[in-house]
Amino acid sequence: MSASDWTAVVGSTEEVTDAYATPPDLDACRLYYVQIDEREASVTLMFETTALPERPPPAWADRAYDTVEFYLTFTGVRGLRVSGWEFSARDAGVALNTGEGTDVRVTVEAEGSYLDFTASGSSLARFRSYLSAGPCGD
Repeated sequence: MSASDWTAVVGSTEEVTDAYATPPDLDACRLYYVQIDEREASVTLMFETTALPERPPPAWADRAYDTVEFYLTFTGVRGLRVSGWEFSARDAGVALNTGEGTDVRVTVEAEGSYLDFTASGSSLARFRSYLSAGPCGD
């Protein structure tokens, strides 16, 4: 499955699909945050993009923004593998593939960085816009 079809794989993505005619391709987004929670057997990936929605949520109407971020949370994680983690992971290729039932296989790969796991559930945990301070830290 291509990285642009992620809303068909991840649950509860209505906020994104209502806002975008075509949701941003995960490979074109910057992977800004990864949280591995061993207590909850979950992994959360946060992406940011400057691809702005054609139909932004009404709550965004009265504020300036040039960046959108969204968090994808994967639960029931098993088979977690991490190999290296370089700064280049921010520009990683991301693949989401469906498995049996609600299973999703997630692979994040960049030079020097690799993350792979299977999750029994997935959802959009957060979707927001903000005004970026610019390329600081890039």
